[in-house]
Amino acid sequence: MKKRIFLSGVLAAAMLSVTACGGADAAATEAVKTEAAAEGGEAAATEAGSIGFPKGETITLVVPGKAGGGSDLGIRYYSEGLNRLYGLKTTVTNYDSNTVGHQTVASSKPDGTTLTVATSALNIQYITGNAEVSPIDDFTLIACLQDNGFSTLAVPADAPYDDFAGFVEYAKAHPGELNAGMPAAGSNTFIFGMLTEKNGIELNSVECASESDRLTNLAGGFIDIGVVGVGNALEYEKAGKLKVIGTVSSDGTTISKYPEALPDNYKTLQEQGFEECTISIFHYLLGPAGMDETMVAEMNAAMKAVVEDETVNAGIASIGNIPGWHDLEESKELRDGEYAQFVQIAKDLDMYVQE
Repeated sequence: MKKRIFLSGVLAAAMLSVTACGGADAAATEAVKTEAAAEGGEAAATEAGSIGFPKGETITLVVPGKAGGGSDLGIRYYSEGLNRLYGLKTTVTNYDSNTVGHQTVASSKPDGTTLTVATSALNIQYITGNAEVSPIDDFTLIACLQDNGFSTLAVPADAPYDDFAGFVEYAKAHPGELNAGMPAAGSNTFIFGMLTEKNGIELNSVECASESDRLTNLAGGFIDIGVVGVGNALEYEKAGKLKVIGTVSSDGTTISKYPEALPDNYKTLQEQGFEECTISIFHYLLGPAGMDETMVAEMNAAMKAVVEDETVNAGIASIGNIPGWHDLEESKELRDGEYAQFVQIAKDLDMYVQE
C-alpha cells in the first residue's frame, strides 16, 4: 500500500448559498420539513435560558461539500432543529470544495455566526499537506456529534472468499495482486491504510473516487474490493452484483446500532474477531478559533436537545449515521483520538507531511 497513493489537486471552489427554511434544494428541504411553528421554537428557547447561539443575527452553517450529500443533509437536520427548538434564523451555505468551506469558517469572526460540521476530510487534508487549515489550531471545537456509521467492504460476487478472514488469507497468498478502489486521498484511503497495516497485506490502489465508480467496477470485476454505503451494498448484493465481507466502524460499534437489521455478513470487522480493525470518523460542530468559552459551553449544552429531538435524531439515522452528542471534555477526547489515529495511518502510508 505504501507509496502507491498520490494526492489529488485541490479543486477550484464554486459556492452555492441557500437557506434552510426556504431556498434549500428540494430533496434536502423535504427531508427536514416539520409542522412546528417559529413561535414554538422561541418559547423553547425562553424556557432553556441562554443557549450560546446568537439570536439577533443569521447563523451561517457551512457545508464543506455539494448539496444532497450526507454532510449536507446532516447539517440541514441540525439547522432545522436549531430553528424550531430555539427560534434561531439559520442559513445553509454549500461549497463544492471542502477545502474552501473549511477555510471560510476558519477565517470568519469568532462570534458564533459562522459554523460548520466537519468530518475526517478536515484532518486528512491538513495531515497530508493538501490544505493549510489546521483542525486543532484554526477552529473552536463546540461538540462532537454523530458517528459516521458503517463503511461496507464489498467484493465481486464471484470472489473466492466470503468473509474478511478469507479475504486476508487470499491477500497474503497473492501480495499486491488485489485491486482496491479508492480516492487518491480520502477517508477510504485511510481505511485501507489501516487494514493493510493491521493485517500485514499489500493491496494495489486503483483510482475510484466516487461510490458510483466503485459500484460499477465491483460489479464488472475490475476491482477486488471497495468501500460503499450500506444502502447501495444491500441493493447491489440483492441483485447479485457484489457481496459484502464486513463493515468498518468505530471501536465498540456493532451492526445492531444500524437503524435496520443487517445480515451477519455485515458484522463489523471487530465483531468478526479483528479487534484492531476500527476507525473513528465523527462529525464535529466547529467555529473559528478564539470563540468565547462561555458561549461555547452553552452552545454545546444546547446541541444536546437538538440531537435528542425526535425529528433530528431520526433524520441523522436515516442517512446511515449513528446519532450522538458529547460534552466538551468527551468531544475533545474523541477529536484528539481520531486525529492521532489519522496521523499514524498517514505515517504508515508515507503521506504525513506536518512537523
